[in-house]
Amino acid sequence: MPITEIPASPPRLEAPLAVQAQEGGGESQHQTPPEPPASASNLPDPFKETLGPFAAQLKTMAEDLPLLVSRAVKDSLKKLQEENFELKESNLMIRAEAEKLTCNLLMNEMEHSRLEDALDAELRNTRKEASDLRQKLHIQLQEKIDLESKLVPFRVKVADLEAARKAEASRVEKIEKRSADREILLGKVEADRDNALAELSQAREEATKVAAELAQARGESKKATEELARAHEEKEELKNQIHELDQSVAQILTSGFEAALEQMSCQYPELDLSMLSICNEVVDGKIVPSED
Repeated sequence: MPITEIPASPPRLEAPLAVQAQEGGGESQHQTPPEPPASASNLPDPFKETLGPFAAQLKTMAEDLPLLVSRAVKDSLKKLQEENFELKESNLMIRAEAEKLTCNLLMNEMEHSRLEDALDAELRNTRKEASDLRQKLHIQLQEKIDLESKLVPFRVKVADLEAARKAEASRVEKIEKRSADREILLGKVEADRDNALAELSQAREEATKVAAELAQARGESKKATEELARAHEEKEELKNQIHELDQSVAQILTSGFEAALEQMSCQYPELDLSMLSICNEVVDGKIVPSED
C-alpha cells in the first residue's frame, strides 16, 4: 500500500511550482528565464552586467529544480521500499519466532502429558502393590484368626482339666475325710476289740479299699497335673507363634511401603512424599490419617 501512494506525490510537488511559474507570484518572478532579459533591456549597462550572472544562475536553478525534486522523490521511494522490505523481514522473523514458540508450547504440552501418564502408571503400580500388601495382611490376619480358633479347643481342654483337677482334689479331700472317720472308727473298734471283732475285720477291709482308692485318686491327680502342665506349655508356644506372626506381618507391610516410597522418590525426586504414610488413607481425593 505505501508503494502505490508514493507516485502520486510528485504531481503535488510539481503542481505548485508550475502554478507559481505561471502566476509569477513570490520570488519566482525573479527566477523565471524570460523576465530577466525583458527587465535587463530597460536597465543601464552596469546593472545588466551585474544582473547577468544572477539571471543565468537563476535560469540554471529553475531548470535543475524538477530534476532535484524527481531525485528526492526517488530517494524517498527507495527509502520507503527499503523500510517496507525491513518491515517484511521483521514480520517474517516475528512469524518464525511465533511458530517456534508454538512448537515449544506443543512440545511442553506433550512432555507434560507424558509425565502425567508416567505418574498415573506409577500411582497405579503403587496402588496395586498396596492392594497386594493388604491382601497379604488380610491372609495373615485370617491365619491368625484360624490359629486363635485352633486355640479354643485347647483352652476348653485346659479348663476341663482344671475342673477335673479341682473335682479330683475335692474327691481326694472327701476320701481323706472318710479315711479319717474310718481311722476314728477303727480306734473305737480297737478299744472295743472284745465286743466287735467282726466289725473290726470289716472296717479293715474297708480301710484297705479306701487306701487303694486314695492311691488311685492320687495317681489320677498327678496325671491330670502333668496334662495341665503340658497344656500350659502348648498355650505359651502358640502365643509365641502368634506374636511372631504379628511381627512378621508388620515388618512385611512396613518394608513393602518403604520400598514403594523409595521407588517413587528415585523415579520422581521432585515430588513431595512427606504426606505419604502407612498410617494414612485416601478419602474424597485427599490424604488423611487412617481411622483403623
